Amino acid sequence: MKELVTVVIPILNPQINPTEEMMLHHCLETLHKYPLIFIAGEGADLSIVREHNENIDVIYFPNKYFRSRKDFASLLLMEDFYDRFNWCDFLLVHELNSWVIKDELYYWCKQGYDYLKSGPVYDSVTQGKDNVISRTLGLNDDEKRLFGNGYDDNGIYLCRIERMTKTLKAKNKEAYAYRHDEKLPSADSVFWDIEANRFWPHLRKPTITVRNYFAQNAVNLNENKTLPFAITGISRANIQNLPYFKPMPEAD
Repeated sequence: MKELVTVVIPILNPQINPTEEMMLHHCLETLHKYPLIFIAGEGADLSIVREHNENIDVIYFPNKYFRSRKDFASLLLMEDFYDRFNWCDFLLVHELNSWVIKDELYYWCKQGYDYLKSGPVYDSVTQGKDNVISRTLGLNDDEKRLFGNGYDDNGIYLCRIERMTKTLKAKNKEAYAYRHDEKLPSADSVFWDIEANRFWPHLRKPTITVRNYFAQNAVNLNENKTLPFAITGISRANIQNLPYFKPMPEAD
């Protein structure tokens, strides 16, 4: 019988900074009851990670996918990546710029969606371009880059593995083009948000309202409303300015 969900923590740079280390410790503590796998480049020294848990499980991929977040995006657009986790139904990809507020992972796996991710942070110009017509007709290269910038540091998503691989098979040419677009930031996010359901609904996705209960960018978080399952967009540069983290000890 398959596991319901596995938590995957990518380690792009093994020399994680104190803020990332805080994210790591919180993830291990909050999601401890689920299978948890680290992924890293071949031969990566994960000694800092092992300080938090000596018995971690690691799956190694070629180093070329861990040189930068842009390179890592290419891995998330490959069938082989999702096939490596075929013992479970769902993956929660949890980068170290994200924070789970409350453990609702089982709940979200049972809601019938194939792909859940925090929405992008757009400026007013880009926001105006995000509509049904543009999503159906497709975006030009400049528009894709604007959309991609909106997903900067957006690092947590839940997906149904079977549907992700089927979508990549159906959209093989498009996924190849996204993987090899050297100028497109956050190519994985743009593909799954914009391209995957063009012309045909390959993935079941939530409405914007429901999506905001799953995850939000910490910059936009409204603490006067119900807090989501997770927040993302957290970095060493902004954590001390985010209201949610104000009461916590500094992570320098």
